[in-house]
Formats: sequence, structure tokens, C-alpha cells
Amino acid sequence: MDQNIYEIYSELRKTKEELVQRLKNKQCSPLVKPYIEGELKDIETALQKLETGTFGTCEISGELIPKELLTIIPTLKSIDDCKTVSYFIRKASS
Repeated sequence: MDQNIYEIYSELRKTKEELVQRLKNKQCSPLVKPYIEGELKDIETALQKLETGTFGTCEISGELIPKELLTIIPTLKSIDDCKTVSYFIRKASS
């Protein structure tokens, strides 16, 4: 596992633990709980992909998802997600 992927894996595991603790300790409002559960599910999916070697591959087309975007949002699932995210990411002006 290269260093970048290892860092993503470590960060996802840490975030997963934080979310699980938040849910167990009931430290979230009922309005926020579904969002935390959704994020937790996405993180678990990304971790599973890292463990099986399919991380960074589009679930629809099989294309590779750009590493730059996975570094920012490691829970991306498809190229379509990338297009949506890219719309909101601004490139630095020269």
C-alpha cells in the first residue's frame, strides 16, 4: 500500500471510530443522526474497497477516479460523483 493510500486508510478508520462513538454516546440530534449514519456507511464502503483492492475505481464504469479527488473525498464512488464535486472545487488562480 503506497503512503498516500495508507494515509487515506488511516484517516478513514479514525473518522469511522469518531462517528461510531458519536452515535453510541448519543451526541447528535435526531436531525443529524441520519447524515452521520450515511457518512459512516460511505466510510465503511471505502474501507472495504481499500482492503479488497478496488479503491479508486468507478462503481459504474470501472474507470479510475482521479487520485487528487480521492485525497480530498475518499468516499467518492463514481466518475459522476467526481463531476459533481469538480463543479464545486475552485482552481487556484495564477
